[in-house]
Amino acid sequence: MTSLPKQARTVIIGGGVIGCSIAYHLAREGRKDIVVLERSKLTSGTTWHAAGLVRRLRPSATLTKLINYSIDLYKDLEQETGQGTGWTQTGSLSIATNQDRLTTLKRQVSLGRAFGLEAEVVDRKQVEELWPLLHTDDVIGAVYSPVDGRVNPSDVALALSKGARARGVQIFEDTRVTGLQKQGGRISAVEVGDHVIEADEVVIACGLWSREVAEMAGAHMPLYACEHFYILTKPLEQVQALGKGAHLPTLNDQDAFLYARDDVEGLLVGCFEPHAKGLPMEKLPADFSFDLLGEDWDHFMPMMENALHRIPALEQAEVRMLLNGPESFTLDSQFMMGESPEVPGLFLMGGMNSTGIALAGGAGMAMAEWIMAGEPTMELNEADIRRFGPEMNVLGALEARIPEVLGRHYDIAYPGRSMDTARGQRRSPIHSGLQQAGAKFVSRAGWERVEHFGGDENHLPLTFEAPKWRDQVGAEVAACRDGAAILDQSAFGKIMVQGPDACDFLNRVCAADMDVPTGRIVYSQILNARGGIESDITVQRHGAGTYMLIVGAGEVVRDMKRLRETKGSFRVEVTDVTSGYAILGLAGARAAEILQKASTAKLPNIGRFRFAPVEIGLASGWAGRLSFTGEEGFELYIPADMAMAAYEALIAAGATHAGLFASGSLRIESGFRAWGHEMSPGVTPFEAGTEAFIGWDSDFVGKDALLAARTTPPKRRIVSMLFDDPDALPIHDEPIWRDGQVVGQITSAAWSYRFGRSVALAMIDAPLEALVSQDIVDGFEVEIACTRYSAKASLKPAKFAFKGSN
Repeated sequence: MTSLPKQARTVIIGGGVIGCSIAYHLAREGRKDIVVLERSKLTSGTTWHAAGLVRRLRPSATLTKLINYSIDLYKDLEQETGQGTGWTQTGSLSIATNQDRLTTLKRQVSLGRAFGLEAEVVDRKQVEELWPLLHTDDVIGAVYSPVDGRVNPSDVALALSKGARARGVQIFEDTRVTGLQKQGGRISAVEVGDHVIEADEVVIACGLWSREVAEMAGAHMPLYACEHFYILTKPLEQVQALGKGAHLPTLNDQDAFLYARDDVEGLLVGCFEPHAKGLPMEKLPADFSFDLLGEDWDHFMPMMENALHRIPALEQAEVRMLLNGPESFTLDSQFMMGESPEVPGLFLMGGMNSTGIALAGGAGMAMAEWIMAGEPTMELNEADIRRFGPEMNVLGALEARIPEVLGRHYDIAYPGRSMDTARGQRRSPIHSGLQQAGAKFVSRAGWERVEHFGGDENHLPLTFEAPKWRDQVGAEVAACRDGAAILDQSAFGKIMVQGPDACDFLNRVCAADMDVPTGRIVYSQILNARGGIESDITVQRHGAGTYMLIVGAGEVVRDMKRLRETKGSFRVEVTDVTSGYAILGLAGARAAEILQKASTAKLPNIGRFRFAPVEIGLASGWAGRLSFTGEEGFELYIPADMAMAAYEALIAAGATHAGLFASGSLRIESGFRAWGHEMSPGVTPFEAGTEAFIGWDSDFVGKDALLAARTTPPKRRIVSMLFDDPDALPIHDEPIWRDGQVVGQITSAAWSYRFGRSVALAMIDAPLEALVSQDIVDGFEVEIACTRYSAKASLKPAKFAFKGSN
C-alpha cells in the first residue's frame, strides 16, 4: 500500500460523492498533487444509502444549472472511466392535490424554460397512464419532466474516484483525520494520527462529520444531522408487470411529503416528514460507516399511511426494510460551499439537504473552479458559505432549526413564508418597541426583520394571489412618501476602517472615489478582478483616517473577508461593529419635521449624501441624508444602548412604522439595485446600470476589467418593468419572452401602489438598442406559472419612466 505523503497541493477530506467529484474536477482541470482521505471506505457515509434521484427542474437558476451539468457528466462518465453510474432516464412526475401546489410546479416549469428545459403539465388521466399504481381521485394536475432520471449513488462516486485516480489523484481509505494545523492563520497541514501532511489548501467534504472537522481549524460550518427514512419493498406484481428494463417515472407527492420510484421490481418510498428527528452526532458510534440507524415504525407510520393512500398496491407489499440513514442539513435548506471566512485556504462543502447526488457533479465542478480561481466563477450566492456568520453555528440554533428544515423540504414557497424555530437569535435594539407596535417579523441571516405591521392578522393565510397584507403595506408605503416612517435597518452591517492608510486602502477596495471631505457619504461597489459586483455599500468619512462602511445584512462576512484579503501592507484596522449601533431609517416628506420635533437641539442643515451629529430625545448619534426607499428621508445611526430612547422620541414626535415589504416596493419603483438580486459577482456595473458611481482615477480591484469593457456596450442590462395586467404577480426568476425567445429573467418584483399593479427589475439581453433609443419598449411577456403576461420595459426607474401609466 502506498504510504501517506508528507505534503500535497490539495488535501480533500471525505470520500463520498462530493469529495470524489471535487477531486475529479480539480484533476481534470490540470491540478496536480491531490490527496483524498477517507475515514472508512469510499461512499461509506451518506452516499451509499442515498435514493439517487436526479430531477432537473429546481426552484432557482443556480440549482438548475448545477444539476443539468451533473446529468450530462453522469451520462459521460461510464464511457470515460468504464465504471457505470447507473444513469437511467426515467422521467419524473410531480403531482398536485391543491391549486397552490400546482402553481408551484408550474412556476418551476416556467423557470426551466429559461434554460431550454421543457416539462409538460398533465391531467389526471395522463398521470394514471404514467403511474398506473396511483390512487388519483384527489389529483388535480401534475408536471411530467421526461429528461429526469436516477443513478446509483455509490457507482457515481466510484466512477468519479476512478476518473480522479486516472489523473494522478491519490486516495487513501481507512484514514481518519485527527487534526488540522494553521500557520499565520492560514491552513497549513492535516494530521492523521502522528503523521502530518503539509498542504497548500484543504477541502472538507465529509458529510455528517464536516462541522466537527471544520472546528479542528476554528472554522464554522453550520450543519446538523437528521434521521431520514424510506422503505424498500420486495417485488410487487404491478411493478413486475411493467416488463424487464421498464421503469416508472420518479414520483413526487409533495402534498403528502412523499417521493417514490421502482426498485428491483419493488418500490422505494421515502419521505420528508413534517416532524423530523434531529440527530446529535454523539449518538453515532465513532466507527459508523456502512451503517444505518434503528427502524422507527412509530415515527414513520403517518407517512406510511400517506403512502398507502397514494399507492394502494403497498397494502399487498412485503417490506424488505425501513431504511433510516442520517443526513446533514443547513439552516436555510441550501447547501454550502466556498472558502472558510475564518481560515484562508480551507474550503468547505456540505449540507446538501438531500440533493447531494443530483448536485454532486455540478457542485464539485463549481468548487474546483473556485479553488483554482480563488473566487467563484459562476453565480453561487445562495450556496456561498459567507452567508453564514459565526453566530449561526450555535449548536442550540442548529438543534432547533434543522429538523424543521427537513420537515419543510416540500413546503409551498409562498411569498411571506418564514421558519418558526431558532427565532429571536439576533434582535434589533428597538425590537421590543417594534413588537409592541404589531410587527410581523421574519428571520433573515439570524436577525428578526420586520416585514410589515399588523401581525398575523394581516399576514395569514399565505397565497400566490393578492396577499392579506396588501392594504397594510399600502398604508406603510404612503407613510414613507407623505409622512415619516421608521424603517428598522439595524441588521445592516457596520464596519469601521481606521488608520493612516484608510483612504488609500478603501480606494483599492471600492470602485468609487473615497477621497472625499469629512461628513460625506459615498455609494460604492466592491468588485472582483473580473469587474463583477461582490458587494454594494455606503461609506461615511468620519475623519482623515476613519471611515464607516454600511453593508447589507447578509454581506458582513463576505465584506470582512474581502477587506482582510486586501489589507496587505496598508496601515489600517478593520472592525465589525454591527452590534454596536442601530440604524433607523426615517422616510417621508415629514421626516425632517419629525426629526426636529424629536430633538431639543436645532437640526443641522444636512445636504444629500452627507451626515452630521444629531440629538434625538435623550440619545445622540448622527444622521445621514439618504433613503433606500428613493423618497425623502434620513438614516439615523445611534449607539445600541441609546436606540430605544431615540425610537421612543421619534414615535412621540409623530413617526409611524414601515417594514421590508413597503421599502421593497419603493426600492423597485425607484430602480434601486439590490445585491443578490440585480447585482452579483457575475454582473458588472455596466450591466447593472451603476457605472456612474465608478471613480476612474483610483486603482481599485476590477478596474482593468472595466476599462477593457468600457467602450463596448454591454450584452445585457438591468431594466425596470411594469405589467399591464394587475393579476400578474411575479416573485423572482420568471422568464421574459419577446418575439418567441427568452430574453431575460425577473430579478426583483413587488406590488406598486403608485401604479396599482406589479413592477419589477429584470436582467434582459434584447432588444438593447431599442431600450437605449426609446424611453419605453413594449412587447415583452413574462411567464408566471405557465401563463404569460404582457409588460413594458425601460432603462429609467419605473416611477419616472411609467409615470403616466396609472
